[in-house]
Amino acid sequence: MSKPAPRPLQAELLTIQQTGLIECRAGVQRLEQALELVALCGEHDAPRLLLLEDALPADFFELSSRFAGEFIQKLVNYRIAVAGVFADGNAHGERFGEYLREARHGRQFRVFDEREAALTWLAAQH
Repeated sequence: MSKPAPRPLQAELLTIQQTGLIECRAGVQRLEQALELVALCGEHDAPRLLLLEDALPADFFELSSRFAGEFIQKLVNYRIAVAGVFADGNAHGERFGEYLREARHGRQFRVFDEREAALTWLAAQH
């Protein structure tokens, strides 16, 4: 049986307070897609990325897979400020909830409960 075709990234350019950023709403399935998002940010001179929870694969939420750490590290290596919006981090297990609590204070990757708070933080990043 063949695998279903991968979904394309669903990402778009937004402008908030004269600041460009990319919002990724769906389609992340592989680690390599971090570089696709980096390229998209570069094409639009928008070194800020908003990642919505629904955009991420199940592996992201399973810390033992190392997907979350490696994916985010690829983004921050290219100096992309990343805000993640997670409605309920504890819904993905205690360990992932701990990871998110720590990321609420991050300098290049920060986690928020609400999209508006994430957009405000991203707009303030230089």
